[in-house]
Amino acid sequence: MIQKDKRPVNLNLLTINLPIIGLASILHRISGFAIFLCFPLIVWLLKASLDSENSFNQITNFIQENLALKLLISLVAVGFIYHVLAGLKKILSEIFGFGETLSSGTALAWSTFILSFVLSSTFLIYIW
Repeated sequence: MIQKDKRPVNLNLLTINLPIIGLASILHRISGFAIFLCFPLIVWLLKASLDSENSFNQITNFIQENLALKLLISLVAVGFIYHVLAGLKKILSEIFGFGETLSSGTALAWSTFILSFVLSSTFLIYIW
């Protein structure tokens, strides 16, 4: 007979104290999924902007006038920047062995957050 598991189950992610390495991993997955969902919009904007010079100017003016679209493009860009940097961190740790210990993994995760904040801030200052 199968015995019922008596371990506690906590599904509320807000009450779990994740280490910074776990938070970086979860945010990497979330940013990848968000980029995947926004991919059709990105491809459509790229296609529309490459049709002609007139369509490029129309898309540029539309983005400048539409605050919601400009905000969405900014969020996608910030997510993309974080996703690329977290992916590089993952490659460094898996191929080259950087970040295998807890202290070096924590340092890599913090450096990923700090570098993505700096690059995202620079991009947002440029775009807005």
